[in-house]
Amino acid sequence: MSDSIKALISYFGSQAATAKALEVSQATVSYWLSGSQKISVEKSLAAQIKTRGAVLAGDLSPLVAEVAALQTLKKSCTENPVHAPDPDGAVIPYSAECA
Repeated sequence: MSDSIKALISYFGSQAATAKALEVSQATVSYWLSGSQKISVEKSLAAQIKTRGAVLAGDLSPLVAEVAALQTLKKSCTENPVHAPDPDGAVIPYSAECA
């Protein structure tokens, strides 16, 4: 995470500018950088929006990354179902990852 926080700070140019852009204190940005505080989902999403995707919310917040991964898996399961026979021999959509 600290590399992502460093990228965020680099994008804005300083901790103070990052704090101003995300409407937090400079101390909060410093806490994110040191790892003593985690960036919130809300602020990680705001960072992605304010950086126009140069810094991704999923790189800043593990929770956002997990949700994105689950959405990708769900989409994959819907678009590419695996077919397996049921006990009666009929072929039904199935995927262990999607169950």
